[in-house]
Amino acid sequence: MSDINYGVITLADCEPSYRDTAFNFMATFARDLKDQAGVKIVRYGYFGTGSDAGALVFTQLYQDLNGFDEAQAVYAGSEAYQSLIRSGKVNVILRNIVKIIPIEFNACTELSPKYMVFTKAAMDPVNRDAAINHLSQVAHIFSDNGALTLRYGQLITGSNVGQYLVAATYPSLEAIEKTYDVLNENLVFRNLVTIANVNRREIVRLIS
Repeated sequence: MSDINYGVITLADCEPSYRDTAFNFMATFARDLKDQAGVKIVRYGYFGTGSDAGALVFTQLYQDLNGFDEAQAVYAGSEAYQSLIRSGKVNVILRNIVKIIPIEFNACTELSPKYMVFTKAAMDPVNRDAAINHLSQVAHIFSDNGALTLRYGQLITGSNVGQYLVAATYPSLEAIEKTYDVLNENLVFRNLVTIANVNRREIVRLIS
């Protein structure tokens, strides 16, 4: 969607026994944001890999930051969100904003994503345009091998401010495997990872 320019990513620790209850509240909170703040897309789930395995993740996509500004009132007024916080079983550990950088991609809206892969990388600013060019050239590999959406952006808040994030959704783990098998054999992609210092790649199991 060309009208998506910002993303907001929230990460929270959650007691394992409370996770299903948390997902129910997150579903209601997502509806609150769509109805009251004009959020374009909400995805949520939990990290399946890495040092944050088991942690909840909640992503929101907006046309502009006015939408996130309006969302602050929803955070304060949403009974679902307040129930999560008051439970004492969910602890927000970060919330970062990403400025989306347009990448042409043939998104698939017919299937529901089950997984999201986050890849984070540091990069010398002089390589910014080259990275966009490289990623644009290999975007078709993602879609050809099953990726449903692909977004690229720069973190503008938090301890990793200035670093870059690629987020792709998939219908299955098999599609992730196929995508990276092909990418790793592609010269343009191999050149991309020489100018972008990948420091994290994690798989999120999406609930919605």
